[in-house]
Formats: sequence, structure tokens, C-alpha cells
Amino acid sequence: CVKAVAQALDWGEVPSKPKEPWKFRGKGIACLMKGPAQPPNSASSAIIRFNEDGSVELQVGTSEMGQGTITGLAQIAAEELGIPVEKVKVRPMKSTDSDPYTWQTVGSRSLFMDGRAVIEAARDAKRQVLELASQVLRVPAENLELAEDRVFVKGEPWKEISLSQLVMGYMHPNGESVGGPIVGRGRYIATGMTNLDPESGQGNPTIFETFGAQGVEVEVDVLTGEVKVLRIIAAFDIGRIINPMLLKGQIYGGSVMAMSIALYEQMTFNEEGRLLNPNLTDYKVARANDAPSKIVPILIENPQKDGPYGARGIGELTMLAVPAAIGNAIYNAIGVEIKDLPMTPENVWRQIMKQRPELIEIAVKQLGGVKQ
Repeated sequence: CVKAVAQALDWGEVPSKPKEPWKFRGKGIACLMKGPAQPPNSASSAIIRFNEDGSVELQVGTSEMGQGTITGLAQIAAEELGIPVEKVKVRPMKSTDSDPYTWQTVGSRSLFMDGRAVIEAARDAKRQVLELASQVLRVPAENLELAEDRVFVKGEPWKEISLSQLVMGYMHPNGESVGGPIVGRGRYIATGMTNLDPESGQGNPTIFETFGAQGVEVEVDVLTGEVKVLRIIAAFDIGRIINPMLLKGQIYGGSVMAMSIALYEQMTFNEEGRLLNPNLTDYKVARANDAPSKIVPILIENPQKDGPYGARGIGELTMLAVPAAIGNAIYNAIGVEIKDLPMTPENVWRQIMKQRPELIEIAVKQLGGVKQ
């Protein structure tokens, strides 16, 4: 990941100089590793029901909040059942009264844990479909294949029956019926996890570890302390890609969110502990025009042995290394260490005055020689 980011960031090449002599550019890279912690008995489950036309309703306990999980789970179900993803509908509303259990929608775990449960539910449903088709076609189930909305005999694809004829039970021409509505159920519980030892603090509280690196190029104005992020490079070993577009979208959004935390976001309190900026008028966040013009996601695949098709979670990880990378880039640009967040213009300027005041003195002289 580090090598990929360094190459994309043109590491080793001196950044181009801004036209204003009081502005400096620099590059920085930071590494990350995160394992989402959860209880050792953390579990997820899924239910698959068919409609009469062979389409599917998928029920999971995880909640969709814009991260795209339900799309990924629909893709997994469609892959296992051999049907178009358009025929899989994930029930959007959640209810503890009727939906299957999942521990929580946290910790970048949803695609990993619920994905495994969906695979088990789809395979359970597929097994029932093939067993029923075996009775109808009078062929052993192990000689049948489910794909493209139909069940057919391996090597003899013309011997087939449509999925829609099976999922509610099959009715022979004379009206005699066999089978019944097919419902697939799946569950998955985290493996290889342990509690933390109360004496040593050691244990294994994570279901997987994801590694990555993020790099930035910044422009620092030493007169004002303003820091502008010009580009972000982000590389992650995500195991296996389920949906490239959604994955890149998470990287775009998480990287800009992390930049916002690093440069803008700060809660201000008065002496009585009252929050002085409790709304988005006064609490500053990055806007669209603050985002860098270039964000480059780099996707590296080393499959996770127990992940769904080898996939790992990515959600929170997209934010982790950007603030540190910005701090490193500022140091690379002007030789000033910033150790506190947010790196607002005031905070950066104060650190310049403390660590390298000569930069401002030189910049002021240069500014005097520039025609306004």
C-alpha cells in the first residue's frame, strides 16, 4: 500500500512551486491498520424468501445508512442463486420484531458478517430448489445446476425447468403438487475471537485486520496559516472487491470527511462548558469546493480466508490516515510540526511563529516586492 501511494504521489519528486512566494507545497504519507472489535459471540443472520416470479426478498438485520451494504448483500445473494441482481430486493425497513438478528451495524462489519450469513441463506435456498427440481426432472440433485433463472441438467442444458415453477412448489400437469414455498435461512458467528485477558490485556477481539496507506499533497500559506489539500491518494488491501463503484465512493467520502476533521472541525466551549458552535452555521465542515480536485483510490486484493468471497470491511478505515498524512505534508512543506487537531489557519500560523518565524519574515519582505 505504501509503495502504491508513493508511486501515485510522485514521491521523491519536488512539488511544483506556487506562483506566490509565501506559499509552499509538500507531500506526506501515513499508514493505517484497523481491526473492528466486537464480542467473540457476535453473530449475523439472514432470511431469503421467493416471490412467485422467482424474484427474491432478502432480510438482514444490518441497517443501510448510505454505505451501500444492501447493494453488496443483494449482489452476493444473486451470485449464489444464479439470478440477476435486479431480482433481489433487500427489505429496507428494520424491525426487531420480524427481521433476523445481527449484533450491530458498526465497526465496518456488516458486509463481512451479514455477507457470510447471506451466503449461507442462499445456499440453503439453493439446496431446496435443487432437491425439488431433482424430483421433477428425475435426476440426482448433484447433477443439476441453478443459473440464469433456471435449473438444468449438467451437460444437457435443454433438460430444464424455470426457477419460478419451483419456488412456491411444483404442480404437475395433472394438478398433483410437490414441495412448497422455499425459504432459505443462514447464520454466521465470528470465529477465532477471544475475550481480552483481564491480567495481561491480551486477546483477539477483532474479526479481521485491514491495512492501508494514504498520502496527500498540500499547499501552505505561511502568511495566513491556511492549508489547502491539492490531492489525496488512498490505497487499501480490501481482500476482495464486491462492488468497485461503492468501494471507491466510500474512499472518496471518507477521505474528504477525514480532511474536514483535520482542517476545520472544532467544538468551542465557554468557561461554563456551554458549546458555542452547536449548529452548521458556526461549526465549520469541509464543503464541496474544499475537496481536492484529485482523489485517487487504489484497490489491492489479498483475499480474507473467512470473508464473503474473500472481502473485508472498509467503512471507517477510509478516514484513519488522512490527518496524519496532512501533518506530515505540512512538515515536508515548511518544516513545522503540527501535533494537534484541527490544523486551522490560526493554529498553523501560531506554530509557524513558534517554530519557524523566519518564514513569515521572509514572506512579508517578498510580499512587499510583489505588485498588487
